[in-house]
This record gives sequence, C-alpha cells and structure tokens, in this order.
Amino acid sequence: MEIHKPKPIHSWRELLTEIGVVVIGVSIALAAEQTVEWLHWRARVADAREVIATELTTNMVGAIARVRTRNCTEARLDALSLMLDEAAKKGALPPVGDVGVPPRANYPSGAWDSVMASQAASHFPRQLLADLSSAYKRAQRLEEFSFPEIQSWQALYTMVGPGRRLDPPSEAALRQALSSARIDNRVLASLGSQLIDLVGKLHLRLGTEDKARLAAAQDQPLSQYTVCRPIGAVTASYGQGYRNTSEAQLEDSLKSLRARLQANDE
Repeated sequence: MEIHKPKPIHSWRELLTEIGVVVIGVSIALAAEQTVEWLHWRARVADAREVIATELTTNMVGAIARVRTRNCTEARLDALSLMLDEAAKKGALPPVGDVGVPPRANYPSGAWDSVMASQAASHFPRQLLADLSSAYKRAQRLEEFSFPEIQSWQALYTMVGPGRRLDPPSEAALRQALSSARIDNRVLASLGSQLIDLVGKLHLRLGTEDKARLAAAQDQPLSQYTVCRPIGAVTASYGQGYRNTSEAQLEDSLKSLRARLQANDE
C-alpha cells in the first residue's frame, strides 16, 4: 500500500494557501449545515403557522357568533326584564316557554401552547409572536366569561314554566341574573370583535376548509340561534333547562360513532 506523505511547505505563501483551503472548506461545511437547519426550521414554522391558523379559525367562528347575536340577546333580556317587572306587580310569573340562549363556543389554544413550549417559537418573527399572543389572550377571555354567562342563563331558565308565585328572594335572584347576563353579553361581544380584528390583521394563510368555516359562520341565518328565535311553547313543568344540542344531532353523533367502530373492525 502506497502512502502519500504530505508535501513539505517551503514558503509562507504555500502555508497561507494551505490554511486558506482548510478555512474555505470548513466555512462551506458550516454554511451548508446552517442552510439545512434554516430550511428545517422554516418548514417547522410553516407547519406551526398552519395549525395555529386552523385553531384561530375555530376561535373566530365562536367570536363571529357572539358578535352577530348580541342584539338578539339584548332583545331577549329586555323581554325577560319586562316579564319580571309585570310579575313583580302581580306577585306571579306568567307562563313562559323556552327562551333560548346565546351561542356557546369553545376557544382552544392547544396548538399555540404547543408552539410556545417548543423551540419553534424562537424561530417566529418577534412581532408575529406578539400579535398571536394578543389574539389568544382575547380568546382566553372569551372562554373565561362564557362560564359565568352560563350560570346567569341557568338562573333565568327558572322563569320557564307554566306560571308560579314570585317571592321577593326569587325576584332578587332573577334581577341579578338579568344584570349579569347583560354585562356578560356585552363583554363577550366586545371581546369577539377585538379577536376578529386582531386575527384579521395577522394575514394568516387559511386553507380552503378554514375559509369555508368562516364564510359559513358569517352567513348562518340568525334563526338558527335559539336566542334569536321567538320564545317557544310553554312547558308543562319547571326545571326544563336549555338545550345546546338537538335530539337529532345527538342521534347522529351516536350513528357516526357506530359507523367508525364498524369500519375499524373490517
């Protein structure tokens, strides 16, 4: 086996040439490595932005519903307030049917939380991170105000029934629920509007399905929201409560589950 010994260096020029070759080779290797890493994180950030866009679309759908139904909710609370005023004079509640409720929605943040917990966050543009954080804070506030609103409407649903005596404690509780529900409606509508504006300024790249969901939320007839419909037929008894999901939707969910399970077994 023939071994080639390194050639002796006879001058400073040859030494500098050898050093230059080594430096250039190392620089090329480092540049190639950095390029590969940059391309990797660029793809990771693109994937993360796509998932965040879909998640924010879900939040936007809920926000749109809140903004669009704010006047229906105000009108329904006005009607219930008038009923309560009359009932206070007569000492008895009138027969009241299903009064409906404002639309309920979930405001998820799992995709955003995952990005912030990973190294991908450090590769996002700083301003984009700040804007996304602001949008998700509005979504979080929407989630927070949704629960007390549910409690207020649960109290208001004690009016639904065939008619009963109204005592002072019940009247005070209903007036408190009316006031709370009205404040919650206005706060949720305001937060929804802020979320819509913030997400709109992000110029997210939405997929076809996300665009369709936003269009459907804006075009959905108000009559599909229970709070925008006329008050329903008087119930035969008290303690009915409101329904967010119809019997048909519940049955469809069970049928869909059975179909998926059967498909998995095949």
